[in-house]
Amino acid sequence: MGAPAKPREPPTKEAIHKCAVPIESDHDANYGVPTLEQLGVKPIQEESLYPGGETEALRRMGEYLERKDWVCKFEKPKTQPNSLEPSTTVLSPYLKFGCLSPRKFYYGIQDVYREKKNYTKPPVSLEGQLLWREFFYTAAAGTPNFHQMVDNPVCLQLPWDNNTEFLEAWKYGRTGYPFIDAIMTQLRQEGWIHHLARHAVACFLTRGDLWISWEEGEKVFEELLLDADYSLNAGNWMWLSASAFFHQYFRVYSPIVFGKKTDPTGQYIKKYLPVLKKMPIQYIYEPWNAPRSVQEKAGCIIGQDYPRPIVDHAQVSKRNIGRMKEARACQASAKSDNKRPTEESQTTKTKSAKKSKKMK
Repeated sequence: MGAPAKPREPPTKEAIHKCAVPIESDHDANYGVPTLEQLGVKPIQEESLYPGGETEALRRMGEYLERKDWVCKFEKPKTQPNSLEPSTTVLSPYLKFGCLSPRKFYYGIQDVYREKKNYTKPPVSLEGQLLWREFFYTAAAGTPNFHQMVDNPVCLQLPWDNNTEFLEAWKYGRTGYPFIDAIMTQLRQEGWIHHLARHAVACFLTRGDLWISWEEGEKVFEELLLDADYSLNAGNWMWLSASAFFHQYFRVYSPIVFGKKTDPTGQYIKKYLPVLKKMPIQYIYEPWNAPRSVQEKAGCIIGQDYPRPIVDHAQVSKRNIGRMKEARACQASAKSDNKRPTEESQTTKTKSAKKSKKMK
Protein backbone atom coordinates (compact mmCIF):
# COMPACT_ATOMS: atom_id res chain seq x y z
CA MET A 1 0.00 0.00 0.00
CA GLY A 2 2.87 2.36 0.66
CA ALA A 3 3.02 5.37 2.94
CA PRO A 4 -0.05 7.60 3.41
CA ALA A 5 -0.34 10.91 1.61
CA LYS A 6 1.35 13.77 3.40
CA PRO A 7 -0.96 16.11 5.33
CA ARG A 8 -1.87 19.46 3.84
CA GLU A 9 -0.20 22.55 5.22
CA PRO A 10 -2.35 24.40 7.78
CA PRO A 11 -3.95 27.67 6.65
CA THR A 12 -2.05 30.86 7.44
CA LYS A 13 -3.27 34.36 8.21
CA GLU A 14 -1.78 35.52 4.91
CA ALA A 15 -3.76 32.91 2.98
CA ILE A 16 -7.12 33.86 4.50
CA HIS A 17 -6.67 37.59 5.13
CA LYS A 18 -9.27 38.46 2.50
CA CYS A 19 -11.82 36.01 3.85
CA ALA A 20 -14.38 37.77 6.00
CA VAL A 21 -17.84 36.92 7.23
CA PRO A 22 -20.17 39.74 8.30
CA ILE A 23 -21.27 39.36 11.90
CA GLU A 24 -24.60 40.77 12.95
CA SER A 25 -25.14 42.40 16.33
CA ASP A 26 -27.40 39.53 17.45
CA HIS A 27 -24.95 36.83 16.31
CA ASP A 28 -24.22 35.44 19.79
CA ALA A 29 -27.88 35.33 20.72
CA ASN A 30 -28.74 33.32 17.60
CA TYR A 31 -25.60 31.27 17.03
CA GLY A 32 -23.48 31.47 20.18
CA VAL A 33 -22.34 28.29 21.92
CA PRO A 34 -24.44 27.76 25.07
CA THR A 35 -22.73 27.54 28.44
CA LEU A 36 -22.74 24.36 30.48
CA GLU A 37 -25.17 26.00 32.91
CA GLN A 38 -27.58 26.74 30.06
CA LEU A 39 -27.39 23.09 29.08
CA GLY A 40 -28.20 22.03 32.62
CA VAL A 41 -24.74 20.57 33.26
CA LYS A 42 -22.87 21.38 36.43
CA PRO A 43 -19.33 22.55 35.53
CA ILE A 44 -16.46 20.55 37.00
CA GLN A 45 -14.06 22.81 38.82
CA GLU A 46 -11.10 20.43 38.64
CA GLU A 47 -8.35 21.12 36.14
CA SER A 48 -8.70 19.05 32.96
CA LEU A 49 -5.91 16.54 32.47
CA TYR A 50 -6.47 16.43 28.72
CA PRO A 51 -7.78 19.78 27.44
CA GLY A 52 -9.08 19.61 23.91
CA GLY A 53 -8.20 21.40 20.71
CA GLU A 54 -5.63 21.30 17.92
CA THR A 55 -3.25 23.69 19.68
CA GLU A 56 -2.98 21.37 22.68
CA ALA A 57 -2.72 18.31 20.42
CA LEU A 58 0.18 19.77 18.45
CA ARG A 59 1.90 20.86 21.66
CA ARG A 60 1.68 17.38 23.12
CA MET A 61 2.80 15.71 19.92
CA GLY A 62 5.78 18.07 19.61
CA GLU A 63 6.71 17.47 23.23
CA TYR A 64 6.93 13.71 22.70
CA LEU A 65 8.64 13.88 19.31
CA GLU A 66 11.37 15.98 20.93
CA ARG A 67 12.18 12.94 23.08
CA LYS A 68 13.84 11.22 20.14
CA ASP A 69 15.47 8.39 22.08
CA TRP A 70 12.16 7.63 23.77
CA VAL A 71 10.38 7.54 20.40
CA CYS A 72 12.97 5.18 18.93
CA LYS A 73 12.98 2.83 21.91
CA PHE A 74 9.21 2.79 22.36
CA GLU A 75 7.73 -0.69 22.77
CA LYS A 76 4.08 -0.77 23.81
CA PRO A 77 4.30 -4.03 25.85
CA LYS A 78 7.11 -2.52 27.92
CA THR A 79 5.15 0.55 28.99
CA GLN A 80 3.50 0.60 32.41
CA PRO A 81 -0.26 0.18 32.82
CA ASN A 82 -0.20 1.44 36.41
CA SER A 83 2.30 4.28 36.46
CA LEU A 84 1.19 7.39 38.35
CA GLU A 85 1.72 9.45 35.20
CA PRO A 86 0.92 8.11 31.70
CA SER A 87 3.77 6.08 30.20
CA THR A 88 2.44 6.61 26.66
CA THR A 89 1.59 9.72 24.63
CA VAL A 90 -2.17 9.94 25.44
CA LEU A 91 -2.65 11.35 21.95
CA SER A 92 -5.50 8.92 21.26
CA PRO A 93 -8.28 11.35 22.35
CA TYR A 94 -6.84 14.00 20.02
CA LEU A 95 -6.74 11.54 17.12
CA LYS A 96 -10.30 10.42 17.89
CA PHE A 97 -11.75 13.95 17.88
CA GLY A 98 -9.77 15.11 14.84
CA CYS A 99 -7.64 17.54 16.84
CA LEU A 100 -4.55 15.79 15.50
CA SER A 101 -4.04 14.46 12.00
CA PRO A 102 -2.82 10.83 12.05
CA ARG A 103 -0.82 11.58 8.92
CA LYS A 104 0.92 14.50 10.61
CA PHE A 105 1.79 12.29 13.57
CA TYR A 106 2.96 9.51 11.24
CA TYR A 107 5.34 11.78 9.34
CA GLY A 108 6.55 13.35 12.57
CA ILE A 109 7.59 9.88 13.73
CA GLN A 110 9.25 9.18 10.37
CA ASP A 111 11.31 12.37 10.72
CA VAL A 112 12.65 11.11 14.04
CA TYR A 113 13.40 7.66 12.59
CA ARG A 114 15.36 9.13 9.70
CA GLU A 115 17.50 11.11 12.10
CA LYS A 116 18.20 8.32 14.61
CA LYS A 117 18.45 5.29 12.23
CA ASN A 118 17.97 2.61 14.93
CA TYR A 119 14.41 2.27 16.16
CA THR A 120 11.80 -0.31 17.16
CA LYS A 121 9.55 -1.77 14.49
CA PRO A 122 5.81 -2.44 14.21
CA PRO A 123 3.69 -3.80 15.76
CA VAL A 124 5.19 -2.68 19.10
CA SER A 125 6.70 0.64 17.95
CA LEU A 126 5.06 4.05 18.08
CA GLU A 127 4.47 3.82 14.33
CA GLY A 128 2.92 0.42 14.96
CA GLN A 129 0.27 1.96 17.19
CA LEU A 130 -0.97 4.04 14.27
CA LEU A 131 -0.97 0.95 12.05
CA TRP A 132 -3.12 -0.90 14.60
CA ARG A 133 -5.58 1.99 14.35
CA GLU A 134 -5.77 1.52 10.58
CA PHE A 135 -6.06 -2.25 10.99
CA PHE A 136 -9.22 -1.98 13.10
CA TYR A 137 -10.66 0.74 10.85
CA THR A 138 -10.21 -1.58 7.86
CA ALA A 139 -11.67 -4.59 9.69
CA ALA A 140 -14.70 -2.61 10.85
CA ALA A 141 -15.34 -1.13 7.40
CA GLY A 142 -15.59 -4.60 5.87
CA THR A 143 -17.48 -6.36 8.67
CA PRO A 144 -21.23 -5.94 9.23
CA ASN A 145 -22.35 -5.63 12.86
CA PHE A 146 -18.76 -5.18 13.99
CA HIS A 147 -19.94 -3.80 17.34
CA GLN A 148 -21.90 -6.88 18.42
CA MET A 149 -21.64 -10.65 18.66
CA VAL A 150 -24.80 -11.72 16.84
CA ASP A 151 -24.66 -11.53 13.03
CA ASN A 152 -21.01 -10.56 13.20
CA PRO A 153 -19.20 -12.94 10.81
CA VAL A 154 -15.78 -12.59 12.46
CA CYS A 155 -16.97 -12.99 16.06
CA LEU A 156 -17.06 -16.23 18.02
CA GLN A 157 -20.58 -16.94 19.30
CA LEU A 158 -20.37 -17.58 23.04
CA PRO A 159 -22.97 -18.31 25.75
CA TRP A 160 -22.00 -15.43 28.03
CA ASP A 161 -23.57 -15.14 31.48
CA ASN A 162 -25.99 -12.36 32.37
CA ASN A 163 -24.94 -11.30 35.88
CA THR A 164 -26.03 -7.75 36.70
CA GLU A 165 -24.44 -7.83 40.15
CA PHE A 166 -21.01 -8.74 38.78
CA LEU A 167 -21.30 -6.20 35.95
CA GLU A 168 -22.12 -3.36 38.35
CA ALA A 169 -19.22 -4.35 40.63
CA TRP A 170 -16.87 -4.23 37.64
CA LYS A 171 -18.24 -0.92 36.31
CA TYR A 172 -17.87 0.91 39.62
CA GLY A 173 -14.63 -0.63 40.88
CA ARG A 174 -16.09 -2.93 43.53
CA THR A 175 -14.77 -6.34 42.47
CA GLY A 176 -12.58 -6.77 45.54
CA TYR A 177 -9.45 -6.94 43.38
CA PRO A 178 -7.58 -3.66 44.02
CA PHE A 179 -5.71 -3.62 40.69
CA ILE A 180 -8.94 -4.00 38.70
CA ASP A 181 -10.86 -1.55 40.90
CA ALA A 182 -8.11 1.08 40.70
CA ILE A 183 -8.16 0.92 36.90
CA MET A 184 -11.92 1.29 36.72
CA THR A 185 -11.77 4.16 39.20
CA GLN A 186 -9.17 5.97 37.11
CA LEU A 187 -11.32 5.43 34.01
CA ARG A 188 -14.38 6.94 35.69
CA GLN A 189 -12.44 9.88 37.16
CA GLU A 190 -10.12 10.77 34.28
CA GLY A 191 -11.57 9.28 31.09
CA TRP A 192 -8.38 7.49 30.13
CA ILE A 193 -6.49 4.35 31.13
CA HIS A 194 -3.36 2.72 29.71
CA HIS A 195 -3.78 0.19 26.91
CA LEU A 196 -2.51 -2.69 29.06
CA ALA A 197 -4.82 -1.64 31.88
CA ARG A 198 -7.66 -2.00 29.37
CA HIS A 199 -6.36 -5.50 28.65
CA ALA A 200 -6.54 -6.41 32.34
CA VAL A 201 -10.08 -5.17 33.03
CA ALA A 202 -11.42 -6.49 29.70
CA CYS A 203 -10.04 -9.96 30.32
CA PHE A 204 -11.40 -9.89 33.88
CA LEU A 205 -14.91 -8.99 32.71
CA THR A 206 -15.05 -11.56 29.92
CA ARG A 207 -13.12 -14.81 29.53
CA GLY A 208 -10.85 -14.39 32.55
CA ASP A 209 -13.19 -14.15 35.53
CA LEU A 210 -16.77 -12.89 35.21
CA TRP A 211 -17.75 -14.49 31.86
CA ILE A 212 -19.84 -11.46 30.88
CA SER A 213 -20.21 -10.42 27.24
CA TRP A 214 -17.64 -8.08 25.77
CA GLU A 215 -20.55 -5.97 24.48
CA GLU A 216 -21.25 -4.85 28.06
CA GLY A 217 -17.66 -3.69 28.46
CA GLU A 218 -17.78 -2.01 25.06
CA LYS A 219 -20.74 0.09 26.25
CA VAL A 220 -18.92 1.21 29.39
CA PHE A 221 -15.80 2.19 27.46
CA GLU A 222 -17.95 4.01 24.92
CA GLU A 223 -19.44 6.05 27.74
CA LEU A 224 -16.31 6.78 29.78
CA LEU A 225 -13.26 6.80 27.49
CA LEU A 226 -12.24 10.10 25.95
CA ASP A 227 -10.74 8.16 23.04
CA ALA A 228 -13.70 5.80 22.56
CA ASP A 229 -13.82 4.97 18.86
CA TYR A 230 -16.30 2.61 17.18
CA SER A 231 -13.75 0.51 15.29
CA LEU A 232 -11.00 0.38 17.91
CA ASN A 233 -13.36 -0.12 20.82
CA ALA A 234 -15.26 -3.04 19.29
CA GLY A 235 -12.14 -4.56 17.74
CA ASN A 236 -10.15 -4.51 20.96
CA TRP A 237 -13.02 -5.94 22.99
CA MET A 238 -13.35 -8.85 20.57
CA TRP A 239 -9.59 -9.33 20.70
CA LEU A 240 -9.32 -9.29 24.48
CA SER A 241 -12.30 -11.58 24.98
CA ALA A 242 -10.74 -13.98 22.44
CA SER A 243 -13.87 -13.62 20.32
CA ALA A 244 -11.92 -12.57 17.20
CA PHE A 245 -8.37 -11.80 16.03
CA PHE A 246 -6.72 -13.29 19.16
CA HIS A 247 -7.27 -16.96 19.89
CA GLN A 248 -4.89 -17.88 22.70
CA TYR A 249 -7.76 -17.94 25.18
CA PHE A 250 -5.70 -19.88 27.72
CA ARG A 251 -3.50 -16.81 28.31
CA VAL A 252 -5.36 -15.04 31.10
CA TYR A 253 -4.33 -11.83 32.88
CA SER A 254 -4.06 -12.31 36.63
CA PRO A 255 -5.77 -9.48 38.56
CA ILE A 256 -3.06 -9.91 41.19
CA VAL A 257 0.24 -10.79 39.50
CA PHE A 258 0.02 -8.56 36.41
CA GLY A 259 -0.04 -5.28 38.33
CA LYS A 260 2.78 -6.34 40.65
CA LYS A 261 5.21 -6.60 37.74
CA THR A 262 5.36 -2.84 37.19
CA ASP A 263 4.15 -1.51 40.57
CA PRO A 264 5.20 -3.91 43.34
CA THR A 265 4.51 -1.40 46.12
CA GLY A 266 0.99 -0.61 44.91
CA GLN A 267 1.38 3.16 44.59
CA TYR A 268 -1.16 3.21 41.75
CA ILE A 269 -3.70 1.37 43.91
CA LYS A 270 -3.14 3.76 46.81
CA LYS A 271 -3.69 6.75 44.53
CA TYR A 272 -7.06 5.60 43.16
CA LEU A 273 -8.24 3.56 46.14
CA PRO A 274 -7.27 5.72 49.14
CA VAL A 275 -9.17 3.36 51.44
CA LEU A 276 -6.19 0.99 50.99
CA LYS A 277 -3.42 3.58 51.32
CA LYS A 278 -2.36 2.30 54.75
CA MET A 279 -2.49 -1.36 53.82
CA PRO A 280 1.00 -2.96 54.06
CA ILE A 281 2.72 -3.64 50.74
CA GLN A 282 2.56 -7.42 51.09
CA TYR A 283 -1.26 -7.23 51.19
CA ILE A 284 -1.97 -4.32 48.85
CA TYR A 285 -2.93 -6.59 45.92
CA GLU A 286 -4.64 -9.19 48.15
CA PRO A 287 -6.01 -7.31 51.17
CA TRP A 288 -8.38 -10.16 52.04
CA ASN A 289 -5.30 -12.14 53.14
CA ALA A 290 -4.32 -9.53 55.74
CA PRO A 291 -4.94 -10.62 59.35
CA ARG A 292 -7.78 -8.82 61.10
CA SER A 293 -5.29 -6.91 63.29
CA VAL A 294 -3.51 -5.61 60.19
CA GLN A 295 -6.80 -4.55 58.62
CA GLU A 296 -7.77 -2.68 61.78
CA LYS A 297 -4.43 -0.90 61.93
CA ALA A 298 -4.78 0.08 58.24
CA GLY A 299 -8.30 1.38 58.88
CA CYS A 300 -9.75 -0.90 56.24
CA ILE A 301 -11.85 -3.90 57.19
CA ILE A 302 -12.38 -6.22 54.22
CA GLY A 303 -16.06 -6.83 53.63
CA GLN A 304 -16.89 -3.56 55.33
CA ASP A 305 -14.64 -0.72 54.11
CA TYR A 306 -13.53 -2.52 50.97
CA PRO A 307 -15.33 -5.48 49.34
CA ARG A 308 -14.23 -9.07 49.39
CA PRO A 309 -13.40 -10.57 45.97
CA ILE A 310 -16.61 -11.32 44.10
CA VAL A 311 -15.01 -14.43 42.55
CA ASP A 312 -12.03 -16.65 43.20
CA HIS A 313 -9.73 -15.97 40.25
CA ALA A 314 -7.84 -19.24 40.58
CA GLN A 315 -11.06 -21.24 40.27
CA VAL A 316 -13.12 -19.26 37.76
CA SER A 317 -10.26 -18.67 35.33
CA LYS A 318 -9.76 -22.45 34.97
CA ARG A 319 -13.49 -23.00 34.60
CA ASN A 320 -13.74 -20.29 31.93
CA ILE A 321 -10.84 -21.69 29.94
CA GLY A 322 -12.81 -24.94 29.82
CA ARG A 323 -15.96 -23.10 28.72
CA MET A 324 -14.08 -21.32 25.98
CA LYS A 325 -12.50 -24.56 24.77
CA GLU A 326 -15.88 -26.26 24.67
CA ALA A 327 -17.55 -23.35 22.85
CA ARG A 328 -14.83 -23.29 20.22
CA ALA A 329 -15.08 -27.02 19.69
CA CYS A 330 -18.86 -26.81 19.28
CA GLN A 331 -18.61 -23.95 16.82
CA ALA A 332 -15.95 -25.75 14.79
CA SER A 333 -18.16 -28.85 14.68
CA ALA A 334 -21.16 -26.79 13.60
CA LYS A 335 -19.18 -25.23 10.76
CA SER A 336 -18.06 -28.67 9.65
CA ASP A 337 -21.65 -29.95 9.66
CA ASN A 338 -22.80 -26.94 7.64
CA LYS A 339 -20.17 -27.59 4.99
CA ARG A 340 -20.91 -31.30 4.61
CA PRO A 341 -24.33 -31.06 2.92
CA THR A 342 -22.92 -28.54 0.47
CA GLU A 343 -20.11 -30.91 -0.49
CA GLU A 344 -22.54 -33.82 -0.86
CA SER A 345 -24.86 -31.67 -2.91
CA GLN A 346 -21.99 -30.70 -5.21
CA THR A 347 -21.05 -34.36 -5.67
CA THR A 348 -24.67 -35.21 -6.53
CA LYS A 349 -24.78 -32.39 -9.08
CA THR A 350 -21.57 -33.65 -10.70
CA LYS A 351 -22.92 -37.22 -10.97
CA SER A 352 -26.20 -35.97 -12.40
CA ALA A 353 -24.35 -33.95 -15.02
CA LYS A 354 -22.29 -36.98 -16.09
CA LYS A 355 -25.40 -39.15 -16.26
CA SER A 356 -27.16 -36.56 -18.38
CA LYS A 357 -24.26 -36.49 -20.86
CA LYS A 358 -24.34 -40.29 -21.21
CA MET A 359 -28.06 -40.24 -21.91
CA LYS A 360 -27.52 -37.71 -24.71
